[in-house]
Amino acid sequence: MRKRLIIAFLLLAGIGAGWYGCRPVQRTGPAVPRSLTVCSFNIQFLGHFKDKDHAALAEVVSGFDIVLVQELVAPPVAGTYPDGEPYTADPEAAAFFEAMEQQGFAWRLSPEDTGSGETIHTAGPATEWWAAFYRPGAVRYAADLPVGFLAPDRSNHADYERVPYAFGFRSLDDMLDFVLIPVHLKPGASTADRARRRHELAAIAAWVEAHDAVEQDFIIVGDMNIEGAAELVQVTPTGWVSLNDECRPTNTHPGRPRPYDHVMFRPQTTPEMDVQADLGVIDLVAAVRPFWTDTDEPFPGDPYDHNRFRQVYSDHHPVTFSLLIGAFDDD
Repeated sequence: MRKRLIIAFLLLAGIGAGWYGCRPVQRTGPAVPRSLTVCSFNIQFLGHFKDKDHAALAEVVSGFDIVLVQELVAPPVAGTYPDGEPYTADPEAAAFFEAMEQQGFAWRLSPEDTGSGETIHTAGPATEWWAAFYRPGAVRYAADLPVGFLAPDRSNHADYERVPYAFGFRSLDDMLDFVLIPVHLKPGASTADRARRRHELAAIAAWVEAHDAVEQDFIIVGDMNIEGAAELVQVTPTGWVSLNDECRPTNTHPGRPRPYDHVMFRPQTTPEMDVQADLGVIDLVAAVRPFWTDTDEPFPGDPYDHNRFRQVYSDHHPVTFSLLIGAFDDD
């Protein structure tokens, strides 16, 4: 969205079961906004590249109520996989989560990683974890909604390159609840790649239809790797639309613009989507420029150095949207 809401927050508190985290940050002001702002951000190989400017990235998304992150390739905390095997915290991933906590966010993390190969639990770029950051002064996590992985097998799945994970949220006044499904679909420009993305989205839509008896507000969001307008028409499930129907570029490379990132929803069941605000695309190059202080190395965004920029920041711009509270929620 073009506008940025600045929202005051209450003392943070972790809510519900499962992995979560927060650091107490005292905010003052109104507790419940009349809309919620959401940001989706593919941060390439978060938890792998050692030169990430975590503080700058966290500052860029600090004005939003919910932030969904794709391409987290290692866990930020120690824990145990569902099969009982332990895993350790990755220092690079932990640094980003700490930066987000400093901005006042609590978070939720999927119980394990997922990938297209037979092997997961790798803590490397071959697999990804799902993470959602949120402000307890604006929303609370809603574990009673349809949440969790969309399939029990997280590796080499027939329907998904990376099995999506659904996160449920509810406004503090209980006037709006919804499920966000972040995705990272198969990349590539071949006919087979496009067919795979279409199949993935169809599988997600089928899962939604099987789980919408109580909750109607489902939003598919993230890096869909869609190459252009023609493909968007072909892969969008029946009854769904994309806020990025203009196919605005969302990758950072100025020489190869692509509309990779989308926010898909069903207009008939989710009138809470603020279509007037539309999809916002934050220019990541411009947004992080003020934070570059290295006098020994030029800022990798001017001139644009793709390999260096993606290592320090990412190869995607953050995309944003907002949901209206109060007037429309019917579930």
